[in-house]
Amino acid sequence: MNPASVSARSATTQRLLFTAGILTWGVVGVPHILDLAAEPVRWTAPGTFVWLAAFLGFGVTFWLHARDEGRASVPLLAMQSVAALVAVAAGDSGLDAALFAITSGQVPEVMPQRKALAWVAAQVAGTLLVFAAIHPLSRALVQSLIYAGFQGFTLGTAMVMVREAEARRELARLHAELQATQVMLANREREGERLRIARELHDSVGHHLTALSLNLEAAAYTARDTAAAEHLRRARETARTLLAEVRDTVRALRDTPPPLLPSLRKLAEGAPGLAVHLEVPESFSLESSEAAHSLFRCVQEVLTNTLRHAHARNLWIRIEPAEDGGVRVHTRDDGRGVEKLTPGSGLTGMRERFTRLGGRVEWRAAAGKGLEVEAWLPATAGAGT
Repeated sequence: MNPASVSARSATTQRLLFTAGILTWGVVGVPHILDLAAEPVRWTAPGTFVWLAAFLGFGVTFWLHARDEGRASVPLLAMQSVAALVAVAAGDSGLDAALFAITSGQVPEVMPQRKALAWVAAQVAGTLLVFAAIHPLSRALVQSLIYAGFQGFTLGTAMVMVREAEARRELARLHAELQATQVMLANREREGERLRIARELHDSVGHHLTALSLNLEAAAYTARDTAAAEHLRRARETARTLLAEVRDTVRALRDTPPPLLPSLRKLAEGAPGLAVHLEVPESFSLESSEAAHSLFRCVQEVLTNTLRHAHARNLWIRIEPAEDGGVRVHTRDDGRGVEKLTPGSGLTGMRERFTRLGGRVEWRAAAGKGLEVEAWLPATAGAGT
């Protein structure tokens, strides 16, 4: 699944939900506006201004919630629910309770399923209390059940949509990781083939050239003919030159670092709904395949955590040579962050990988400021550009 199509589909869904919410909000307010236009004297009633303030407050908080895409949304949702409750109490048509259906469609985006159900149940209970204070109990109960059905429908629909969106994002993320891992495996396969060719050149061709050079040298010393000795000496020098070139080729094959940048780019390009800003020097490489693998897994883990937990729009990843000759990795996101970060198996595994190679991993988190990760590998782990 193309991550770009996942992001586009998610954005389209958000726009449709926003449009549906605005239309519902407008339809709820139309009867009141028409009544006020037909009877201007009603503007003097105290309840009219209370209703108007609650109605407009609901619309503003809904717009802010939609614009903020879920961040800092629990306070906004609370304001929406309170505004809807006030509108129901101040209005006289009963249609204002339809505003709760809008909020019910938003709660699954920002809280777990149980909390979302509890939130909607609290809205239903609040609606019943307000209706019971205004109307007879039987009518209040019927109206409350009607709007409870609306809320249940929007809540269930929103839960299904959230689950499908999460499944699509997870599928796109796994697809991106698979592509990046395939690039890594292809690189390691090529590296293994280079090492195999280097061993063959050293063990077979190098051995025979050494033997040939020694035999030519012995023949040159024992040759009686001056012309033949000269030819043997030249052949010996040619064999020595060829042996030196074979050794240089073997050294170059062994020292050629595996390309890491294509794998990192594949990983960054495949992040659904997240803008990944990757800064890596074009000539960056790691001489150690284990160090390259650890670095790749570090970036992969940061990307996975950001997609799953951060609710971020952007992730910045900078990889650069350190002043001491090692390699430094710095990442940060603009997500919601946490007051206290409890590292899971992913961050712990990342630290263990780098520690085993003589490096270190540190992280900093704060509520509203995202997560920042600093990682470092020493020069002995194979940093180079």
